Amino acid sequence: MRDFWEKLKAYIRKSASVTVQIGQTTVSRLTFIGVALGILAAGIFVLVYMVYGNREVALRYERTDIDPGQSYRVNDGMLFYETPQYYVSIDPSKTNRVSLAEVRVTADGYDMSSAATVVFVGSSGQIVGPNGVQNEFVMNDGAEILSARAGRRHAALLYRNQYGDMRISIMNALTETPEVTATVAITGGEVVAFGFLQASNTVEYLWVSTLDVNQFSEESIVRVYNCDSNGAMIFYSASLYNQTIENAILTGNCLYLVGTQDILRYDRTEDGFSSERARVSIYGSRVVDCVEAADGASAYFILMPITQAGEQTHIYRLLTVSQSDEAWATVLQQFMSAPIVAAFLQNNYVNVVTTETFEQYSYAGKQALSLEFEDTPTGAIPYEGAFLLMTDTAVYRTTVE
Repeated sequence: MRDFWEKLKAYIRKSASVTVQIGQTTVSRLTFIGVALGILAAGIFVLVYMVYGNREVALRYERTDIDPGQSYRVNDGMLFYETPQYYVSIDPSKTNRVSLAEVRVTADGYDMSSAATVVFVGSSGQIVGPNGVQNEFVMNDGAEILSARAGRRHAALLYRNQYGDMRISIMNALTETPEVTATVAITGGEVVAFGFLQASNTVEYLWVSTLDVNQFSEESIVRVYNCDSNGAMIFYSASLYNQTIENAILTGNCLYLVGTQDILRYDRTEDGFSSERARVSIYGSRVVDCVEAADGASAYFILMPITQAGEQTHIYRLLTVSQSDEAWATVLQQFMSAPIVAAFLQNNYVNVVTTETFEQYSYAGKQALSLEFEDTPTGAIPYEGAFLLMTDTAVYRTTVE
C-alpha cells in the first residue's frame, strides 16, 4: 500500500509539469486530476446522502414484561416494579429483570436505588446491598417504621419511638451488617418529605422537610444532614410560610427547594449552603423535571399546570433559573395540539409525549422532532436515555432511532 501512494505522488508531480493545449488555453494535467477527484468526491457524497441522509427517524418499541397495572417507579437511573413475590429491577441496557429481594410477607413499604434496596414490615426489615446479600434489622423497643428511603451509600428509616417522638435513623447500606450511623430527632412539625442528595461520589446528604400547621399559618422548614459526617446538620432553612416543600434538588452549584408556591435557590458553599439567593413563583404549577445546563450557568425546570382528576392540559412551561451571582429567571410557554401525557428533559431537549405524538423542542422553544405513536399513550417516564411508554395493553422501552 505504501508503494502505491509513493507511485501516485510521483505521478502527480510529473503530471504537474506537462501541459495540454485546448484551443487558446493551456491547462495543466494536474488540473484535470483535481477536477476528476472533485467530481468523484461529490458523487460519493451524493450517494452517501441518498443511502443515509434520507433515512427517516422513527420510534423503536421494545416491549417489557411489566403489566400496565403493576406498580413501578424510576429512581436513580433504575426501573423498579412489584410482583406478588419480588421487587425487581430492569437493567438500564436491557429489559431482563433481576431479583433484588424476596419478602415472605406483604411489605408495608420499600424504596430502591442503584446500590441498595430497603424493605420494611412493622418494626423490622431488610437492606439488600449491591452484592445482593440480604441483611435483616429490627428497630429498638419495637418502634414502628413509617417510611424508608434508599440512597447510594445509606438508607434512612422514618419511625416513631415508644414515646411517640419522630426520628430518622441513617444506616450504612454498603456494609454486610446494617449499622445505624446517626439518628435525627424531628422537631417543628410532621415530616412531609425526605430523601437523599448526592453531593459527590463519596458524600451523601439527607434532606428532611417538616410542616407545622397551627391556627394562624403553615410553617415549613427544611434541614440537610451530612450522612458521611455522623449526620451533622449543614443546612437549616428559614421558616417558609403557607407552603409545603415537596422536593429538594441538588445541582453542581445550587440547592433548590421545590414548594407548592415557589422554587427557592441556595448556593453551595464549602461547608454547606448559603442563605436564600433567589425565589421564583410557580403558583398553580408543579415541577415534573429538572436538569442543570451543561455549562452550569443555569438550571431548567419543566412546569405543568395542576389539574383536577381526569382534566387534560395542552400547555407546558420551561423555567430557566440563573445560577450566577446575578439572579434571574425566564419562562417559555408551549402549546400542544393534543393533550400532554408527560414531559421530561433528556438529551438536551424538552421531550413531550402527547396522546398522539412524541415531540422534541430545544430550550429556546424550536421544534426539532415530531413522530406519531402507533398506540395511544397513557403515561411515560424518562429512563436511561430512552423512555418507558405506557399504553392500556403494554409497557415499552422506547427510543428514537
